[in-house]
Amino acid sequence: MIKRLLLAVLFACLLVSVSAGTCSAQYSMTEQELIRLEQIFQQLDENNRQLLSELDESKTDLQTARLKLGEYQKDLAALQNQLQVLRAELTAAKQNLLTAQDLLTKANESLQTYEREVQSEIRGLKLQRGILVVGLGYVMFR
Repeated sequence: MIKRLLLAVLFACLLVSVSAGTCSAQYSMTEQELIRLEQIFQQLDENNRQLLSELDESKTDLQTARLKLGEYQKDLAALQNQLQVLRAELTAAKQNLLTAQDLLTKANESLQTYEREVQSEIRGLKLQRGILVVGLGYVMFR
């Protein structure tokens, strides 16, 4: 871009010098200066072609990067959807776990209550057996 500007400035200078030459003064250029000026123009032309080639390459790279970005955005959207599904499943699983823990706690309490009732019944039966043994022993030994 700068080289194009430099080329334009040089060209403008040449035009001014040519038009100024027609007005009042003439500018003469040596062969070496002309050769050097042609070399500069050739170098500018070469640089311009190289920059255009690099620009085309950059456009291609940009297009490829945009395509990849689109793919990555689709992948990201899919992963976000999966994350939402997994979060919902996790919430449901947590709720199920809490429910199961609550049921387990209630079952354990019920089992402990039943165990106390059975122990009480066993004590009652032992007491009845003891009374029966004593009563039978009394009846038999009388």
